[in-house]
Amino acid sequence: MPARALPYPEPTLSDGRYGLRPWAETDLDCVREASADPEIPRGTTVPATFTPDEGRAFIRRQWRRAADGAGVSQAVVDLGADRAIGLVIVSLRPQPGVGGLGYWIVPAARGRGAASAALRLIVPWAFRGLGLRRLEAWVDPDNHPSQQVLLRSGFQLEGRLRNFLTAEGQPSDALVFSAIPPDPQPDRALP
Repeated sequence: MPARALPYPEPTLSDGRYGLRPWAETDLDCVREASADPEIPRGTTVPATFTPDEGRAFIRRQWRRAADGAGVSQAVVDLGADRAIGLVIVSLRPQPGVGGLGYWIVPAARGRGAASAALRLIVPWAFRGLGLRRLEAWVDPDNHPSQQVLLRSGFQLEGRLRNFLTAEGQPSDALVFSAIPPDPQPDRALP
C-alpha cells in the first residue's frame, strides 16, 4: 500500500528574518555551496561533487520525500537576501508518531542563528502538522555547534549509540537528542 503524501506547512513558516519553504530549482547555489563543504555531503544526500544536473537531482529528491510520505524537506531561507542557505527535514521513522530531524546551513551563513530559527519554526509544526509525539536528532559527537543548537531548541541529550552511523565507509557513534510536545493538559491542583 503506498504511503500518503505529507503536507508542507501552510502558510510557509517564517520569523521575519528566516523562513522555510519547499525547495525550488532556483536554489542550485545553495546546493553548490553545500557540496563544497567537506562535512555536509558526508552525512546527507548532497552531492559531494556539484554539477547542475546533480543539484537538480538533489532538489527533486527533496520533493519526492513529501510525495512518497517519507518526510518533509524544506529550504532554510534568508528572507532579507531572498536566498536558500540551508535545509531542515523531518523524516518519519518506522515507529508510529516518531520523526527524525536533520538540518544543515551553508558555511557562509553559519553563526547568525539560522539553524536555531529553523528549529524554532519546524519543531512545533512537526508536532501539530504531522501529529508526531517524538522528534529525535542523531548528531556526530564531535559536532558541538549542532549539539548546542539542539539544546537551545529544547531538545534533551538521551545517550550515545555506538557504531550507529557510517561515514565514508567507517562506523561512527551518534548522540541522540529528542524533543516531545509540551503536555497539553493544564496543571492540576493536588488534593
